[in-house]
Amino acid sequence: MKPMQTSFDEAEFTHFADTGTSSVTGQAFLKTRGGEVRLGAGNTVQLIPVTSYTTELRTRVTLEGERVGPVDPRIQKYRRTTVADGNGNFEFHNLPAGEYYLACSITWEVPSQYGLQQTGGVAYGTVKVGVGEAVKVVVTR
Repeated sequence: MKPMQTSFDEAEFTHFADTGTSSVTGQAFLKTRGGEVRLGAGNTVQLIPVTSYTTELRTRVTLEGERVGPVDPRIQKYRRTTVADGNGNFEFHNLPAGEYYLACSITWEVPSQYGLQQTGGVAYGTVKVGVGEAVKVVVTR
C-alpha cells in the first residue's frame, strides 16, 4: 500500500455533513465486452463529496486500481450509501448542494478453464446538484 499524498482537510467536508434539500437518483450498470448489461442490482452505491482528498482517492483507487492507505477514518461520516434495487436504480435524498463522486462495484461469474471466475469492475460517475435540485445520473464507465 502506498500512502495518501493529500492531507484530509475537514474544512472541505463540513458542508457535506448537513441535511439538504437536494436529491440524486440514477442507475448503476456495466456492459460486458459482448454488449450484455450487468446491473448493480443489490449492490452498494456510494456517494462521496468531491474534495482534494477524495479526488486523489478516486484517481488512485477507482481509476488506476492502486492500493492506498491508510485512509483517514473521518471520511466515513461524509460518505453516504444505499443499495441499488433489482434494476440497479438508486436514490439519495436530503443532500446538501455540491459535487459528489458515485461508485458501485458490480461483479459476476464467468466460466473459465479453472471453473467459475469472478469478473466485473466499478461503475462510477460524478454529479453536481444545486439547492433543492433533483438530478438523475447514469453510473457506468
